[in-house]
Amino acid sequence: MKDKKPLSKLRGRPKKVATAIDSAVSQSTPASERFRSDLAVRGEAAEVDEDGKLPGQATHVITKKNADGTIEVKRARFRLA
Repeated sequence: MKDKKPLSKLRGRPKKVATAIDSAVSQSTPASERFRSDLAVRGEAAEVDEDGKLPGQATHVITKKNADGTIEVKRARFRLA
């Protein structure tokens, strides 16, 4: 019988992928700016409320609003549907 990998090894992988995506999105390229603006339009990027919670449909937290109207985001959760 094959040895199975511990669950901690398997579950750690998506976090590394999300970190790589977040660092790519934080770059200032036309594609990343379009991605961030599309997140905001679809309601997938939102600010936390007074209780520190995100709305149900949001997958990204708006971390900063720049003077030129662009936003910086960080992934908070994955969408299941």
